[in-house]
Amino acid sequence: MWKYLGNVAPPCKKKKTDEEVLASQRIYDQKQRVRKFQPTWQKTFTWLEYDPDIGMFCTLCKTEKTSTGSFITGCQNMRLETVKSHDNSESHRKIVLAKKAQTIPTHQTEGVRVVSMMHKSTLAKLSILFRNAHAIGKNGRPFTDYTKMCQLDQAKGLDIGNTYLNDKSCQAFIAAIADTQRKTQCTQVNDARFISIISDGSTDSSSKEAEILYLRTSVKCKVSTFFVGIRNVPRGDAVTISSALIQLLNDRFGESWKEKLIGAGTDGAAVMTGKKSGVVKKVSDYTGKPVMAIHCSAHRLELSYKDAVKESKMQQKCDALLLNLYLFYKYSPLNRANLRASFNSLGQTVLVPTRVGGTRWLPHTKRALHNVLTGYSGIVQHLEQLQSPCSVKKEASAKARNFLKLLKDPKCIYWMHLSMDVVTCLSRVSEVIQHRNGTLADVCIELDTTKACLLKYVQR
Repeated sequence: MWKYLGNVAPPCKKKKTDEEVLASQRIYDQKQRVRKFQPTWQKTFTWLEYDPDIGMFCTLCKTEKTSTGSFITGCQNMRLETVKSHDNSESHRKIVLAKKAQTIPTHQTEGVRVVSMMHKSTLAKLSILFRNAHAIGKNGRPFTDYTKMCQLDQAKGLDIGNTYLNDKSCQAFIAAIADTQRKTQCTQVNDARFISIISDGSTDSSSKEAEILYLRTSVKCKVSTFFVGIRNVPRGDAVTISSALIQLLNDRFGESWKEKLIGAGTDGAAVMTGKKSGVVKKVSDYTGKPVMAIHCSAHRLELSYKDAVKESKMQQKCDALLLNLYLFYKYSPLNRANLRASFNSLGQTVLVPTRVGGTRWLPHTKRALHNVLTGYSGIVQHLEQLQSPCSVKKEASAKARNFLKLLKDPKCIYWMHLSMDVVTCLSRVSEVIQHRNGTLADVCIELDTTKACLLKYVQR
């Protein structure tokens, strides 16, 4: 109408107040608008679910049941603001954080991260100190060397702090490392379906007899061999040794090892493998199940070699020669110095005669033969020098004359070369048998190779 009145302006529209707007919206919501659940809300709020009977509810809060509310029993207020209000509530946020923490690995949790950041420098210092203590224990060094190693680290510029730098701390660190290692071993034994033990006798620095025990097992196709313990035995009979071994196993693994023990490896002595009263038999009686006694293959091979050559007079002469040469240079610094001078004059590498026997007969015999045969010219030259008129010591001259007589005997040299060839083949078999990761297939292959090699020597 106002457009037909010419230049007369229409009156201004009356603006609604905020209260009037809210009132009109309430009236619209109550009388005209029909609110429904919108499935698109679930894309933003993954925890939201809808049931036509009860309405909207929160799957997380309903599962935990840590509180009460409309989103647990069912919410009929189909509004986005209601959903957002529940999403921002304190109780809902706590449950979301708890669920999130459950899905995160332990080493990636927030608590571990915070502690790691707080103690990162401390952990770095302790890591260096623990490595020093581990080196001390592994190499059998005295605890007092730990202090010197720490001083060396400080001289290198490493930050190891000012605490835990004495021998008492080293002892505590080694005890902690040992406890952790024992727990790891107990876990391996508990997880294993079967175990076997390896035992041998020894003598400590005080000349007391002791029995050492190792355990071998396999978990998930991973073979493990670890040290169980060592214990002094007052007597070397089967009763005392078996009691010491059983006590070592009980102290470390409790009673769990009894049902899993299937074999025992020994050196083949009668006291160990006796069928009626041997150590293995007594351990078997204690466990109540059969335990297979296994003679150490490497030890058995060396015994076979000894039995094969023990009646050979030439072998006896060669063994006596190698042993006497070793003693001749071991207890005389002057002879060793002159031998080095002899090798230096020939421009050869110094090779001092070594011991024939030992804990590993074949490798020791091989090394003794190698040093004498390879350094033959240097040793002979030195022994000839001892025959000169200017030589003062008549005893050394007489010994050198006997050594030269054998070293220049063709039969003796031929026999030592033959022994070197045979021992070299057998040493390879012994080394394969003793290899930590060696398998039965490796041993069989090496045995076949050695047999073929020895047959060629016979055919020559």
